[in-house]
Amino acid sequence: MANLARKWIILSVKYILVLALLPSYTDAKRTKEKIYIDLQTQNACFRSLNATHQIGCTSSSEGNVGVLHYLETQDDYSWILKDGPNPPYVVLMNSLEFNSSNLDMLVASQRVNGILVINVLENQTLTPFPGQFSADKSCPNDAYGMYHKDKDYSNCRKQQWNVGGTDIGMMFKDYSIPMFSLPNEEDVTKLISTCYERFNRPINGTPRNYPLCAVQLNDRMDAAKDSVTCTRRTNRITNLSNPVRYCDPLGDKNIVATMKTVNSTEQRLNKSVIVFATKMDSLAMFHNEYPASDSTVTGIVTVLAVAEALGATRQEIKDTPTAKDIMFTLFQGESFDYIGSSRMVYDMDSNSTQFPQEINEKVVSLQEIRLDDIHSFVEVSQVGLRDQGKLWIHTDPITRPKLQDPTQLSDMIQSLKSIGLGLGVDLANVTEDTPLPPASVQRFLMKANIPAIVLTDHEKQFTNKYYNSRFDLPSKINVSDHGNQSDPSDDTQTQSLTDLATTLAQFLYKLSTGKDAPSSLKANKDTVESLLQCFLYNQHCELFRRSIDPDDAESLEKAKKPFPFYVSVNVNTNQVTTLTHHILAQYLGEKVNTSKDSCKAPDNDKTHQFLWIQGNLKPNATDNSRVGACIKSTTMLTTAKSPAFDIDDYDWLSGTYSTWTESVWEPLKVRIFLVPSQQFQTTTLSLGVVIMLVSFVIVYFINEQSDILFTHPTSNRYYTY
Repeated sequence: MANLARKWIILSVKYILVLALLPSYTDAKRTKEKIYIDLQTQNACFRSLNATHQIGCTSSSEGNVGVLHYLETQDDYSWILKDGPNPPYVVLMNSLEFNSSNLDMLVASQRVNGILVINVLENQTLTPFPGQFSADKSCPNDAYGMYHKDKDYSNCRKQQWNVGGTDIGMMFKDYSIPMFSLPNEEDVTKLISTCYERFNRPINGTPRNYPLCAVQLNDRMDAAKDSVTCTRRTNRITNLSNPVRYCDPLGDKNIVATMKTVNSTEQRLNKSVIVFATKMDSLAMFHNEYPASDSTVTGIVTVLAVAEALGATRQEIKDTPTAKDIMFTLFQGESFDYIGSSRMVYDMDSNSTQFPQEINEKVVSLQEIRLDDIHSFVEVSQVGLRDQGKLWIHTDPITRPKLQDPTQLSDMIQSLKSIGLGLGVDLANVTEDTPLPPASVQRFLMKANIPAIVLTDHEKQFTNKYYNSRFDLPSKINVSDHGNQSDPSDDTQTQSLTDLATTLAQFLYKLSTGKDAPSSLKANKDTVESLLQCFLYNQHCELFRRSIDPDDAESLEKAKKPFPFYVSVNVNTNQVTTLTHHILAQYLGEKVNTSKDSCKAPDNDKTHQFLWIQGNLKPNATDNSRVGACIKSTTMLTTAKSPAFDIDDYDWLSGTYSTWTESVWEPLKVRIFLVPSQQFQTTTLSLGVVIMLVSFVIVYFINEQSDILFTHPTSNRYYTY
């Protein structure tokens, strides 16, 4: 009888196990995939910090969850803020509703657990463009510029530049919830059609019954409070084998290149360096969304086009002893309190460092450049949207009266306008009492009185209504995607920037040599077109492929969209900096007929840098193989990291240098799923508890009767002695 009972129980257990496991074998789809629908977006609002604040967004460690509600009308605000019976909510909103006042209202309600912003830029119905929008402040970088303590000019008293921004700036507020941008139309369809319309949309003001569709946003940031705190925590050694990082300083590399090669054994003449500069970075609220078409790209393209044009005259300038050197300079991190320019000024002015290279008695290098060596400073800012059809020359009203030669600046302006007039470029200068717009040269003028001009497309407020935002798109500066087309004639912007680059090349030539430039000194329209297409539309363009290091070619080919213009953290050199560096080296340098292994500077001579690039396609190649090329030039990378992180016992509250860091974050994720009612969840929990208790009773019974249920029959054994 006991054996029969034992067999019956064993068969019953096997049958139950088969029934329980059978679905796993017949349907291999994971349970998680049945519950959740993952979205593609990785474009999150993230956390940054400075010496006194934290800004940006974060989620809880498990992610923030809320019932999805699509904000379409004013009634939806009432539903989210007070009437809706199922808070917290995750709000889906379009670009017109996404502004500073609405964000403040939603976050302050404490009924909102996350925000999703539709940003399908190619679909104007889903993403209508606002009249103006900027994530930056209305007075960008003012606290670290030259006017921040001036009673007449501080806080843009004389001129508000960025009308699309706000006093604080959306980018610079601390939000307690996660936010994501949705650039993929498929994600938006899933949220609206599959989730909101089907399960959540109220019917005639009446809430829907459960289940409801919810969204989970994972955007966990590890740093908190301020840069001082997170840097101290990061520097605290708690694990030698795997140190924990909470934040990293923002920073990258500046690019510099001199036309002349004045080595460390030679004397650099006083006031003999002309600085020709622009910036390479931008900012925006969401990761990966930094188009920067007018904010940044028009300046980069202009400087590179000028470099190519003047590169043809480099030998003449080198061989003319009285010619002034021209230092091409591209700054990184300028959108975050002038990181790159403040570092260059620090290196030029410091007694403990030398710029652009450390000088060693055993090695010949470039002779250092000090602030006193700067003859003049010409900066190209936004130049793609011309106010009244003109470009505007800005000067500083504070240092102008203090210049050693008051006529030098006036002569520079007159010369530039005269050359522009001959080339059809309309240049005008703003009134002398107007302060400089946000510009890198401000950091230089805080230390020295230098004749300086800043060239922009605006006389007063920015003509770019989308400065430092995700809407600063190529279409807004009239640049279209040509794809495989070779004729750039339909882009007026290409011709405008070509004419400007020609004007600046001839102006710099005259400023350097004292002679009128030859009429043959012109910028190449095809080069301007190629640069615009590469930076704004096609990262796989031939110019980038030719210029990249072969070791980085794979990462270039894998890139799915143009590279972002965010400075990022001071860990790896970003893609924009690397590509710009290699292109500038080609324009100002020369090809050396040597192998890849031999493409390097001699151990005792560092006046030139050597780069190995992929080069042109091999003739008749069918496998995209390239010939490779060695480029010798004075183009080099210098540090673009705030001195605040390198100065011992730096006073973090002094406001002297940028203190921005970026938080380390966990993997980003957005997913949707259905949530049952509270009653259903309670019932499920109660049933689970009952099943668990019954299981305990059964296990207890089996354990108590184990001697009967599982006793083996006695086997007959024979022993041989």
